[in-house]
Amino acid sequence: MSEKFGLSREQHKQIARELYMAEKSNTPVDLLTDRYPDMTMDDAYAIQQEGLELRLADGAKIVGRKIGITSKGMMEMLHVDTPDYGCLLAHTAVPEGMVCRRKELNIPIVEGELAFIMGEDLHVDVVSTADVMNATAWVLPCFEICDARFPKWKVTVRDTISDNAGAARFMLGSSPKRIDEINPRTIGLVMEKNGKVLGSAAGVEVMGSPVTSVTWLANKLLEYGTYLKKGDIVLSGAFLAADPADAGDVYTLSMDGYPSMTLRFE
Repeated sequence: MSEKFGLSREQHKQIARELYMAEKSNTPVDLLTDRYPDMTMDDAYAIQQEGLELRLADGAKIVGRKIGITSKGMMEMLHVDTPDYGCLLAHTAVPEGMVCRRKELNIPIVEGELAFIMGEDLHVDVVSTADVMNATAWVLPCFEICDARFPKWKVTVRDTISDNAGAARFMLGSSPKRIDEINPRTIGLVMEKNGKVLGSAAGVEVMGSPVTSVTWLANKLLEYGTYLKKGDIVLSGAFLAADPADAGDVYTLSMDGYPSMTLRFE
């Protein structure tokens, strides 16, 4: 077995199926790293890939990727020095104006982000920020609703990676712009909940710029033998701390130069 892994291929498959069934039944499971202390980051991504294969076999379709742990505070909290990523699936998209059903989720939290829509493949030896800028067709605000198959959010990065980096639902804005129409580093975002401001931040909170986080993702995917493709949606990372959501909550996201968007939970 490769030195990169602390678990076997069979364990990867077993854990992936456990997480998938937990998601389908909306029933949490015990923290993985408590049960498998030898799990490595590579184990976690292998488990995530096995879980993706289960979803694809059930008819799911990949529409992009999400990047997590992009802020210094989150990296410090989880004791890592790198972000993580997961897959976005078509059936998890919530069209703007539609509601998000709280009962379908376990411990959902809401984030405000800048989404990238890729206009071409990024399949080169090393991806630069200039490559990302040139390959991006559109950018637009989005909500990401993260969830976990665990009893609470006291997790390690290996748990979240295994669990598809917490990907659960996402909502894109309806008025995309070209990337040269905004400054991803300085663009501002305000998020409100039930009429009260939760906070405001600029794109610099996302690894110095959301373009930097997408560049990290593009290169990380190459390490695992895949790449960002034309048409992929990429959620670049949260501007603000995630907020726990419950039925009846209404979130508003306002990003400079874009119409405000609203996410409702029922």
